Amino acid sequence: MPHDLSKEFFALYHAAVFESLGEDAPKYNARIGAILANSWLKRLKERPSGDEGFKEALEAYFRESFSFADLAEMTFSTGGEASIHIKGCDICGGNEILRNGGKKGSCPISQMIKSAMGKTLKGNVELTGSEKPGPIGECYLKYRIKE
Repeated sequence: MPHDLSKEFFALYHAAVFESLGEDAPKYNARIGAILANSWLKRLKERPSGDEGFKEALEAYFRESFSFADLAEMTFSTGGEASIHIKGCDICGGNEILRNGGKKGSCPISQMIKSAMGKTLKGNVELTGSEKPGPIGECYLKYRIKE
């Protein structure tokens, strides 16, 4: 019988891993994001081209095999701005455990997207912010892409 991870287990595991990293957590968060991006890009038959191709490929991956959230919708706007709206994120529960313990949360998804955009869209990508307008598990990750 297949055994899927529960949200509770994943949240506790995420919190335990990042708490164990201590002051090195931000460095490893970026590294984990890059590893996730490389893994995804290696699975693709061909790299997506342009903003729309990247958006379609990333959303399909998040919706299908890497389903870490209930919703992950990406938008690109003029001027090199991009954002992704996420709802029902499994990682946010672990970050809430960390914050409740006086620690800082870590989001490897934000770093995964940053790394994947940089490698695919051939630009310098900066994570410019994160807005959390709704319940735990909802955010908008914002990026700037410079050529």
